[in-house]
Amino acid sequence: MGKFIIRRLAQAVLVIVAAMLLLFVALFTIGDPFASSGDKVVPPETQAALRAKFGLDRPLPMQFLVYLRNLFTGDLGIDFDQRREVSEMLAQAVPYTIRLAAVAIVIDILIGITAGVIAAVWRYSVWDVLVTILTTLAIGVPTFVIGLSLRATVSGEWFFPAVPRSAFGPEPFWLAEVLLPAITLAVVDAAFIARLMRGSMLEIMRADYVRTARAKGLSERKVIGKHVMRNSVIPVVTYVGIGIGVLLGGALITETIFQYQGVGFLLYKAILSNNNPIIMAVSAFAVITFVTLSLVVDVLYAYLDPRIRLS
Repeated sequence: MGKFIIRRLAQAVLVIVAAMLLLFVALFTIGDPFASSGDKVVPPETQAALRAKFGLDRPLPMQFLVYLRNLFTGDLGIDFDQRREVSEMLAQAVPYTIRLAAVAIVIDILIGITAGVIAAVWRYSVWDVLVTILTTLAIGVPTFVIGLSLRATVSGEWFFPAVPRSAFGPEPFWLAEVLLPAITLAVVDAAFIARLMRGSMLEIMRADYVRTARAKGLSERKVIGKHVMRNSVIPVVTYVGIGIGVLLGGALITETIFQYQGVGFLLYKAILSNNNPIIMAVSAFAVITFVTLSLVVDVLYAYLDPRIRLS
């Protein structure tokens, strides 16, 4: 198990460095953020001073090495527009995204697993057909359509009561600020989890050890709960772990639709203003979060299924 963890950890570090290099090169090719464009006229001497201030006058390899060094020491640079520490701006947005991701994942798990179990246990029944139809529809509808529909049809102030936000700040907030974007994010993932859970359970229910458990006289509830669900949930754990990493990295479209002050909306505003330090910081946060959670899922998967350790 120790060698497996070390091997996965080394792979995770390589993925992070490679992703940062690709993003760094991509941002470099976009153009100079301090150059004159349209109505924006920046004197040449001002451009040179700004490039020197932010280290953009150095060769690209040197810029990347300096950025990697600063990244691993927690220095994310200075915002081009407001001249604020990027780490401070990211720290303000991350709690909002964590809250949104947590609510969305809870909805995913509760609805997805429940629907999948119902569809598998009562296969070919009305419930199975209903779950199949609803999940197919949910998967086929784009996320931005769901978000725009909820925002247009549900008004938070008259529909949801105010509750204290003691865990995230002193001021009150409307539950709709979190619940509506969380539902938007959860619809598609819950549908995938339901389909995944159903397919996995149907496969496990045909296994020899399940037939043996039934032959021993175990009740159907024990067979389903102890033998079928425990093994069926393994691929769901993998999917949910990856989903958490994606959500914590910031849901760009959903947060933008609801003007939700999370990591995704911060990235959206940075892209509009060509604010490279914020783009790099949010991307680094997303990559590191995703890779870390993927590593945790791999380790958990290897614990549940020892055969994975040999791969």
